[in-house]
Amino acid sequence: MKKIILPILLVSIGLVASEAPYKPGLLLPPQGDKIFAQECATCHGADAKQVSFTGFPAGIEYAPIAGMDAKVLAKTIKEYRGGVKSKDYAPLNKYGYGAAMAAPTRDLSWDEIDAVAEYISTLK
Repeated sequence: MKKIILPILLVSIGLVASEAPYKPGLLLPPQGDKIFAQECATCHGADAKQVSFTGFPAGIEYAPIAGMDAKVLAKTIKEYRGGVKSKDYAPLNKYGYGAAMAAPTRDLSWDEIDAVAEYISTLK
């Protein structure tokens, strides 16, 4: 009986985890597609080709990211997550976007950022 319960428990946990929204840091294998859909697609579009964001803060423009080199993109996302202090402004990330990029990347591990970058590099 005990030999049957453990496999059933593990399978049910896997099924629940596959249907639930992605949560960073749960020790699951990083799922770049789910992280992108949850954290990035609002601004960058489902195909990663959107070049402007009209929500708040309004007027942000950027280049499409679909198909970018995964290593370059991972490095850039990690720099966005990092942050630098400026004497004139609130804490900003390296590129000056502050919370616009820090918030969606804050809880992502380096492995999760690498997985997102790999996924984005496959979009054409």
